[in-house]
Amino acid sequence: MSIEMSSDRAICSRCGTAYSRRKGYFPVSYAILHKGIGHIPVCKDCIDNMYNSYLAQCNDAKSAVRQMCRKLDLYWSNSVYEVVSRKSTTRSMMTQYIAKINSVSYAGKSYDDTLSDEGTLWSFNTSLPEITNIDPIIEEIVDESQNVNIDDIPEDVKAFWGSGYTPSMYMELEQRRSYWMSRFPPDVELDIGTEALIRQICSLELDINRDRAAGRSVDKSVTALNTLLGSANLKPVQKKQDENDTTLANTPLGVWLYRYENHRPLPEIDDDLKDTNRLMKYIFTWMGHLCKMLGIKNTYSQMYDSEIARLRVEHPEYDGDDDETMVSDILSEDGDSS
Repeated sequence: MSIEMSSDRAICSRCGTAYSRRKGYFPVSYAILHKGIGHIPVCKDCIDNMYNSYLAQCNDAKSAVRQMCRKLDLYWSNSVYEVVSRKSTTRSMMTQYIAKINSVSYAGKSYDDTLSDEGTLWSFNTSLPEITNIDPIIEEIVDESQNVNIDDIPEDVKAFWGSGYTPSMYMELEQRRSYWMSRFPPDVELDIGTEALIRQICSLELDINRDRAAGRSVDKSVTALNTLLGSANLKPVQKKQDENDTTLANTPLGVWLYRYENHRPLPEIDDDLKDTNRLMKYIFTWMGHLCKMLGIKNTYSQMYDSEIARLRVEHPEYDGDDDETMVSDILSEDGDSS
């Protein structure tokens, strides 16, 4: 007896979850690799998880989206990303990008077209870039054969990293330290806190590389690395905020007041510039009305009383029943009795 299977039933190639249909669970794709089913064979939940994992590793949404395009054989377009980034949050970036890339302009394109546009489709150069500006202390550790004894490691290197490492690990740690130190000005002297953070960052980077090469999970280590980068103020978002601080865009007013008062106090204002339009006196005077309403007697309420007394207009008083004089004063244009 033959088993009848529904053609709409789909299984995610990553997590193995079975779905009753592809529509709504698998993103549409017009790429050549997905032409047979018209959808990416990875469900939306897995795509989000993969994207978030890349985002946590690189802390850059643009790089994470491009890596996902390379992984799923999707066309990468910087212009499409710029449009999507202005309308989407960081977490929903990949979903919106896939929807945008399915337009007629990019139908049938894949990541091969991206590499072809960049001229690197047939470039398979796997050689590692030459490391330059290596600290002289590393040259004492590394020889051509990589055969270094623990006794050959300088004592100051052991003191910095601690004991228990192999000679090759000392070499790798010193290379990472040289890389991070090259990012600082040459004449800067790191305080003990920053030095400790650099030490932990270098060690954690090596652990992540070894775990990733062995196929082990690195999510917790990447999270710990992000925490260290944040503590050292080395995250890209922190650097961007530091650059914007010069435009007063992200610095609170109280912070600037603190800086001026404690580091560069403002000089005494010249007499010619002190409240020339009497605005301060105007505010203090009429603030006294509130003080008077609340029954508070202070300098402001006194200023208010003095100003009211100055502005008060008193009508003339007439003795007896001299109505004719009063009417003449009212009707006269200059206010004098005729």
